[in-house]
Amino acid sequence: MSQLQPRHKLWLTWKGRFLMGPRYLRFLEAVDETGTIRAAGQEVGWSYRTCLNRLREMERVLGEKVLATKRGGVSRGGARLTPAARRLVKLFTSWRSAAIRASDAAFRKLVRR
Repeated sequence: MSQLQPRHKLWLTWKGRFLMGPRYLRFLEAVDETGTIRAAGQEVGWSYRTCLNRLREMERVLGEKVLATKRGGVSRGGARLTPAARRLVKLFTSWRSAAIRASDAAFRKLVRR
């Protein structure tokens, strides 16, 4: 039984519709770190088009902007998280950590039986 390990896949819904999961969280964190959608997409293995489609769907579900963007060109574009996205990232990260800790503790207790 020592080889048996739990795995967790958690996601958030908004009014019953998928909002975000772990890969979306990594994507938003990567946007925050890199400042661009393209670089963040590369970090999670998404094409630029996939990034845009997923962002649009998140914004449709949430009903507000997730990223504030500035178009490229000579002045170089960029993207940053909106306050709503920052709250989502913080909430998802905290909840996910707490859920995993609780689940792992319950699993260890059951395995010891």
